Amino acid sequence: MLSKTALAMVILAVTGCSQSNSNVGEVTDMTKNNNVKASPAVVTPVKSDAETRAKLAQKGLFEGKLIVEDNFGSAMNVTLQYRNTQSYGVPLMFNSGMTADLWLFDSAGRKVWAWSNEMMFTQALRETVMPAGKTQNVKFRIGADVAKEIGKGFYFKAIFSGRATESQTPAMAPVIYKF
Repeated sequence: MLSKTALAMVILAVTGCSQSNSNVGEVTDMTKNNNVKASPAVVTPVKSDAETRAKLAQKGLFEGKLIVEDNFGSAMNVTLQYRNTQSYGVPLMFNSGMTADLWLFDSAGRKVWAWSNEMMFTQALRETVMPAGKTQNVKFRIGADVAKEIGKGFYFKAIFSGRATESQTPAMAPVIYKF
């Protein structure tokens, strides 16, 4: 046997789904006969784990920048400089001897060149720890034949190959340098 309160809650649950209140945004207390209007509840949206991960993925654990030495038509030197901005060392796993890659995109956003296409890397797992506050560099050389093709609207994109092993956050987001 149901108590009066439990019965009222069952009726509320059943009728609440099929009730069509005339004013959207108003909450009506259906447990009382006098039909008193109550203020709607304020609901603060909570970001999902996926949204939080997406936001962190845009940043990464390390800060990076590209330093481009443009020799105007001849070979170019590009350095990816990355720094661990965390207050702790970050354990990293690399799937090969490549620490980072550099891609060149044209003004239409098509990849026209990749540094890794001209290189060979050992296929061995390697683990290391990037100490807190430490800065490291990866150097790339772009041949004169590729450098002379770079025009307005082209851009470099550096992709760090290491994966942070004790974090869901990427070690570093891609770094862009626009011409």
